Amino acid sequence: MNNLEKSQKYLDLILELFKRGSLTARLDSESMKYDNTDARIVKLLTVETTGLGNYEKDVGYPQGAITAQWIPFELAVDRGAKFLLDRIDDDEVLGLTIGRAAQVFTDFEMIPELDAYRFAKYFDGAGRKVTETYSTGTTLLTAIDAAATHMNNLDVPQEGRLLFVNQNLESLMRAALGRYWSNDSAINTQIKSYNELDLTFIPQKRFKTLIELNSGEDNHWGFTTPAGAKDINFIIIQPKCVVQASKTARGKFISADENQRVDSNEFQFRIYHDAFVIDRLKDGVYASAKE
Repeated sequence: MNNLEKSQKYLDLILELFKRGSLTARLDSESMKYDNTDARIVKLLTVETTGLGNYEKDVGYPQGAITAQWIPFELAVDRGAKFLLDRIDDDEVLGLTIGRAAQVFTDFEMIPELDAYRFAKYFDGAGRKVTETYSTGTTLLTAIDAAATHMNNLDVPQEGRLLFVNQNLESLMRAALGRYWSNDSAINTQIKSYNELDLTFIPQKRFKTLIELNSGEDNHWGFTTPAGAKDINFIIIQPKCVVQASKTARGKFISADENQRVDSNEFQFRIYHDAFVIDRLKDGVYASAKE
């Protein structure tokens, strides 16, 4: 297997692990294309139509209009890392080592960072943001119901909405939602939906109103929570109202035989991404943060 094949193999592994583990992957935008002239730009297809008019017997249907256009969004986050592995002559052992490293890198570094960045962007761009603290599960459910009603009143499509809730509030929700057991052989108290909202609990570390991305200099990697950031309680998102895209440079694998700097195998990974709330559709995102 040549270096190009190896780099693609390991890149595919990381991307597959990311898709399976990311809590925001389901928000990846559809009807999207990349600009061939500018690597920073992605374009989202937007379609608008006129409404209904009067049908007249002698004239027929009133002439409506369809407007379709590609709206550009500029990706701003360019992240990457390279890893050195001491010479391993056995390709099978090398593949196993990189595979395990890819698992650790993806699960503990890349997924938390991208999820945290996206939720912070969605909070910032939400059409309505509130701050509140819940003393009971009932007050939490009341707040979620109020959010859904607010979106309903603004004609945000109900179908497909996603509810993301801070993991620390799961016990409150469970306590407020009574469940009864009969002859079940196993007890499962997981809550996967609430009032037709697909529900996902988010680890608190990834659910902040603001984060900072570290540069990697002086051994400061990943992301941190800056002063002034608050915990997010919950976010309701209509996926049609956000743009989420990522582009990856092809992974590079340099074998120890070819590496001119050190006697090590080298693997490089890069991801270019961003997330946006579409301004004219911002009512499709409702966010609550802790007071």
